[in-house]
Amino acid sequence: MADGIIFEKLGVQTATLVTDAFTASGNAMARRMGMPGYHYAMLPHPVANLTPEECKERACELLPEILEILGVEGQSELIADRQRDASIAEQVPWPGGGSV
Repeated sequence: MADGIIFEKLGVQTATLVTDAFTASGNAMARRMGMPGYHYAMLPHPVANLTPEECKERACELLPEILEILGVEGQSELIADRQRDASIAEQVPWPGGGSV
């Protein structure tokens, strides 16, 4: 939360992600830093145990809200393109085995 607020104060447009377990502390941090009501995207906690596929699913679910925070909501073509690009990236082999 603090990093996102610092970037915003420096003029860098930011979308901050917070898990639902940390909303109270995130809101307190925003108030403390002079930005009560700071808009952020919230995702279910925990995330550390998610598989890469589950992380991608969460990211796709949050994308519309992130785009709204960044001021580019309604960009359904962008979302569709990114999902297509992600599907293509999955097929790219990476050194050491595996894929994206």
